[in-house]
Amino acid sequence: MNIKPTNNKFVLGAFDDRGIVGMVTFMRETSPKTIHKANIFGMFVAPEARGKNIGKSLLLELIKMAKKCNGVEQLNLTVVSENKPAKKLYESLGFKVYGVERNALKFDGKYYDEDLMAFYINRKDTI
Repeated sequence: MNIKPTNNKFVLGAFDDRGIVGMVTFMRETSPKTIHKANIFGMFVAPEARGKNIGKSLLLELIKMAKKCNGVEQLNLTVVSENKPAKKLYESLGFKVYGVERNALKFDGKYYDEDLMAFYINRKDTI
């Protein structure tokens, strides 16, 4: 199988001398009614690389690339409601919470809520 990045789906990575230390995935919706939206998945920064603006740099580059995707108006992501550092990062870039999915995740018998967040590309209240 040969999977290549396109304007509709791509993965960005951050690397240091040891290898990959961060990544984020962009996937545009394909339905004619939702093609104006894209989703952000798999946002990750290795623990030893946190606090160095790697996550922010990855998201800024993703937003820059998304703005070049003709017709993309909205970026959506989910984040565990208790993950305050991630939520602070997303909010600092202009993402806004628009809902909460209760019991979205279950790990080791414990449920976690997820905040649903959106970034609107052409609105003045975002970056």
